[in-house]
Amino acid sequence: MSNMTKRVLAASLKKLLGQMPLDKITIQDLVNEAEVSRKTFYYHFQDIYDLLEWALVDEGKRVLEAHGAEASWQEKMWNTFQYFQGNQAVILNIYRSIQKNGELLERHTSRLIYPLLEQLFEAQPRHEEVAEEDRQFLLEFYSYGVVKFFLYWVGNGMKPEPEQMMSRLNRLFDGSMEDFIRRYVESAEEKK
Repeated sequence: MSNMTKRVLAASLKKLLGQMPLDKITIQDLVNEAEVSRKTFYYHFQDIYDLLEWALVDEGKRVLEAHGAEASWQEKMWNTFQYFQGNQAVILNIYRSIQKNGELLERHTSRLIYPLLEQLFEAQPRHEEVAEEDRQFLLEFYSYGVVKFFLYWVGNGMKPEPEQMMSRLNRLFDGSMEDFIRRYVESAEEKK
């Protein structure tokens, strides 16, 4: 029952975000839309940002699982682009509101992107020979770049179209992670 109430509140927030920026939405607007009491809202969440964070994590899990575990990183990345574009008004209102208030959208985007990069990394030959510290560095480096790339795209009104963005990402990743791993393994072998 608890998750059901949270999802009702999240759906109400999403509906309101389709109409106005986050910083214009009040708790009263939210509980009126959800048809719940303020007490119910505060039982589940501290404030609107807490609800937004929960909603983004919950929806993010569903976006990543949409194609199943066997889907390629490209299919999941494409699904992420489609999610952003399909929720353009909501995402842009979040982006515009929290641009000055923190990194919530950046954290959310990172939660969507990082597992895709892990999948790409683990598909590379000899990835298991890379030390955990270096694996983390590589994934964080790529994740930071891709997340900033996504947020630039959002800030640019989600232009160009996702097909062009996927094409650019495919060109970027084509061989670059494999090359990093190869160079890392060769360098480690030379030091022995």
